[in-house]
Amino acid sequence: MIDAEIVRSEGCDKRTSDSILGRKGLYSARKHSIGGITTARGAKHSDDEDDEHETKEKKDDSKEKLISSPAKEQKQEGIKVAAYLNLVADFAHNFTDGLAIGASFIAGTTIGVVTMITVLVHEVPHEIGDFAILIQSGYSKRKAMAIQLVTALGALSGCAISLWVADPSALADAAASSWILPFTAGGFIYIATVSVIPELLENSSTAQSIGEILALLSGIFMMYLISMYE
Repeated sequence: MIDAEIVRSEGCDKRTSDSILGRKGLYSARKHSIGGITTARGAKHSDDEDDEHETKEKKDDSKEKLISSPAKEQKQEGIKVAAYLNLVADFAHNFTDGLAIGASFIAGTTIGVVTMITVLVHEVPHEIGDFAILIQSGYSKRKAMAIQLVTALGALSGCAISLWVADPSALADAAASSWILPFTAGGFIYIATVSVIPELLENSSTAQSIGEILALLSGIFMMYLISMYE
């Protein structure tokens, strides 16, 4: 459980508290990742015991596959858990975006449209990355798009709540300054460093590595531009 009031106690500035909350988000993602992998392994172990006699019969024919399969299964389990964590963090992130959009439209149509376009621009590369993680986790393109649509409901629900409350701008400001954004940012950092980047480093040619570096730098530059005008 996160107590934002304790973290942001007197004498602790916003940058420091955001850093602490970000680390809490990273540790929480790590904890749930380990828990998810352990649960998946337990289910897999139970299935293996039921089919033990079949495995013994095929042992000689599939010896090489049995040696390499545990590492592959562990890797796939980690990718799937990271995808689930990413969806939860993405939903929370979209919810705060929806709060900001709703509050902006209350302030004025022009401000609302500008805010909506800004959010849309910074969400495009984000959602493309989420889609790639889902595909990598074994989802079909159709199912990945359906899941992305579910996370988009976070923005709609945030916008609806913002339009419904008496003081939407205060609600949006409170959400922006709460533990939600730094905590979810910590989860995104965990997913990127543990799941996405290691996958990019495996079996990549020189040309692919150069393309990945350029794409990474382009993404950083885009976020810098957005931070200048958002």
